[in-house]
Amino acid sequence: MLLVLLTHCGTEKEPSHELDSAQVLNIACGREDANPVEQKGCEGSACVVQGHVFGKEVAYLWLDEGELELADLLLKDTWSVPRFEPVRLPQPLTWTEDPYGEKFWRYVFYGLRPTAHLLWAFRETGDGRYRDKLMDIFRSFAANKKNSVFSEDKHGTAYRAMVLVNSYWKLKHADALSWQDTTLLEWLIIEDARFLEDPKHFEAGFNHGFAEAAALLLIAENFPHFKDAPRWRELALERYDDLLTDIIGSDGFIIENSAYYQFYVFTQVYQLSQWAQTYGLEMSPLVREVLERMARFASYVVQPDGRIPMLGASQRLLVRKHQPVLLARMGAAFPELGHMLTAGMCGTAPTERLAFFASSGVAVLRSSFDTALDYQAQTHLVFDTGPYRTDHSHLDALNVVLYSAGRTLLTDSGMFTEEPGEEEAYFRSTRAHNTVTVDGLDQRDGHASPSLTAQGGQWLYQSGFHALYEGVRHWRAVMLLEKDVVLVVDRLLSEDSHRFEQRWQFQPDLTVATQGVSAFVTDPKGKRVLQVTQALPDGLSVSTVRGATRPYDGWYSEDYEVRKASTVLIYPREGTQAHYATLFTSGLNALSPAYVSAVPLQEGVDVHACAAGRGYRIRVQRPAEADEAVTVTAAPESCARENAGSPGSP
Repeated sequence: MLLVLLTHCGTEKEPSHELDSAQVLNIACGREDANPVEQKGCEGSACVVQGHVFGKEVAYLWLDEGELELADLLLKDTWSVPRFEPVRLPQPLTWTEDPYGEKFWRYVFYGLRPTAHLLWAFRETGDGRYRDKLMDIFRSFAANKKNSVFSEDKHGTAYRAMVLVNSYWKLKHADALSWQDTTLLEWLIIEDARFLEDPKHFEAGFNHGFAEAAALLLIAENFPHFKDAPRWRELALERYDDLLTDIIGSDGFIIENSAYYQFYVFTQVYQLSQWAQTYGLEMSPLVREVLERMARFASYVVQPDGRIPMLGASQRLLVRKHQPVLLARMGAAFPELGHMLTAGMCGTAPTERLAFFASSGVAVLRSSFDTALDYQAQTHLVFDTGPYRTDHSHLDALNVVLYSAGRTLLTDSGMFTEEPGEEEAYFRSTRAHNTVTVDGLDQRDGHASPSLTAQGGQWLYQSGFHALYEGVRHWRAVMLLEKDVVLVVDRLLSEDSHRFEQRWQFQPDLTVATQGVSAFVTDPKGKRVLQVTQALPDGLSVSTVRGATRPYDGWYSEDYEVRKASTVLIYPREGTQAHYATLFTSGLNALSPAYVSAVPLQEGVDVHACAAGRGYRIRVQRPAEADEAVTVTAAPESCARENAGSPGSP
């Protein structure tokens, strides 16, 4: 059989990992076409085979990429799955393999996703060994799939269907698919389509549904001669429209409350919309509206260093280096997103320093978007006043994540695992977040409620409340008073006595030392990066925990199944009420004395604060009521108090 390299079919290939930062920047800044038709303009008959146009077989571009080293491992029966060490699986495969006893490994392996390396290597080199190994794996799977309980994972089946469609047509266009193998692959693809069509196998309630609907649509569009293709197309489009409404909130944040899954879905929806536009498939106008909302949320929630806050079930993600060509195209299409992706070099700066996202209850407070200032040193505060919505949500109502002076200072704990057990429960728990626990328990599943959004001059204010502990009402206000100066005020009221713990989580490389009830946080070089000053020391004690296991406490995870010990700063109080006013000063302000005092009032709270020589008086009236109000005035006398003896003096 004559093997024709697919690279001969196109005038230019586009491996994103080979583009340098200047080329990516040119795309994001609109100096190059942001949405070319794959940059693979075809020449000759190989580009249209049996009426099929080359390129239509793949919607998610990352499924079309590969690495020669990993393809060579597969030739030696060694499988590489992200997050795990490569593992050799002796032949013949039984398709019951589960070397790590872990569902993510099974999801990728039984989705046949590692085989993309073989297809890519064949296309790049023309070496028939890669094509032969690819087909050997497909034949082996076809012979054993009926006996494989793992092969029916719904999400994994969606990706397997996309892998099979891509492999089928790539090999067809290369004249490298025999009649027997054509029949085999078509049978596998039809089997997956019928599985995905079944309502019981459609996960409509969270992000998996997007891949499942997209896979069914991809099959219908690439195999219009299949008798059920029209029905599959109609069903897939209907499901996709429902997902856009049900899974992506009206404010653009996915209902799973996960910054990581936000980008996972955002990139999928964008790519499918571009694929549909390229190949003449009309999708709902809702797609563009949803993409605009998702782009707006992404533009605000990403920290100044380009990383996501570890909200909900999240792993680390440096957005500016994630799928760089794809994100650059998206940045060119959505100017505020482009501004974030290029750290202000291109695009349009967001106009709201306090952006409140109503359906998710997420507020983002930021000191500045001005590119004349140090972009990556700005203060960025995320505050959660919203609902618990899916299993990927955490029990984290009124949680705070603080980035300032070039790094994350108060962090969410992240997501360690999805395997049930003590560790999974800890990372979802209330004590693993920057909020207040009651009697050492978790909050109930339920909703927090936003209260007041306000701003004036440099200061920004957001408050919210919940009653997710029986008989306890917790109100919290966060304020960005100026760059590097943040105030958090808590009020918890109950008729019964409780043990309250205000908890602050730090990344593993930070060291926390206490002096009285103040705390000083230093980086690995011994530089102080944050100081924590409390307003109401009477009756307040302080402790820390790091890397405990009975019970789990003081852990951080930014990579799946990898956890690191991290310090948690704990401020307990006991009684029927608990009041806290906590001042965080970072950057150069972390080196200067700070002062904060608070007087709880029947109808609110009166706070005086001093940082970097500037004094403030903050008065909150009727917290958590419909007519809650806040006033902020300059108060030089607050710094006079600090000079007289500050609880926050170093």
